[in-house]
Amino acid sequence: MLFLQKKSRAALHLSNRKLLIVEFALIYFMRSKVAILIATAIIASVLAAGCTSSTQNTSQTASSTTHDPVLQAVINDDLQAYNNATWVRSLNQSIQWINDTTAMVTYRVSNQNESLTYTATYTKFNSVSDASNYVSSISQGYNATTAVELTNFPALTTASSTNTHQSYLSATGSLPSTNSFIKMQGDQPTSPASYIIQVSDVVITFNATLQEAS
Repeated sequence: MLFLQKKSRAALHLSNRKLLIVEFALIYFMRSKVAILIATAIIASVLAAGCTSSTQNTSQTASSTTHDPVLQAVINDDLQAYNNATWVRSLNQSIQWINDTTAMVTYRVSNQNESLTYTATYTKFNSVSDASNYVSSISQGYNATTAVELTNFPALTTASSTNTHQSYLSATGSLPSTNSFIKMQGDQPTSPASYIIQVSDVVITFNATLQEAS
C-alpha cells in the first residue's frame, strides 16, 4: 500500500513538472510572437517613412524643371551682370513665373549715390526671328543704343559688356546676339525711360527711373 502511494506521488510530481514545462514553453512562445509582431511593426513604419520622403523629393524636382532653361539662363545672366557692375553696392532680384516662357523679374539696385528699382517682363519666343519681329512691332519711337551709351544708363547694365552670358552659353552652346533700345522722356540718365533688350530669342521690356540719393 505504501509503495502504491509513493508511486502515485511520483507520478503526480512528474505530471506537475510536465505541466510547468508546457506552461513555460507557452509563455516563451507568446513572448517571442509579441516580439516578432513588434519588430514587424517597426520595420513597416520605417519603410513607410522612407517611401514618403522619396515622393516629396521627386515632387520638388519635377516642380523645379518646368521653366524654360534658356529663359532661366537669361535671367541668371542679368543678375550676374549687376553683380559684375562696379557701381552696384546693393542688389536684390525676385522672380515671379507667369508660365513656362514668361517671367516678371523685379530688380532693386543701389549704391551710395543712386538707386534703381524696376520690374521687367521676360518672354521666350520660339525663334530669334519671332523675337525680332516682336521687337520691330513695339519699338516705334525707340532709339537703338550703342556700347558707349550703355555706360550712361545703369538700367541697361544687363545689355552692356558686364553681361558675359555664361549661363546662356551653358544652356545653348553658343553666345547670344543682343540688341537694346531706349525711349527717353528727358535728356538725362535720371529721366524716366522705357527699355527693350533682345537676347536672341528672349525679349525683355521694362520702364525704369534712376533715383539720385537726396
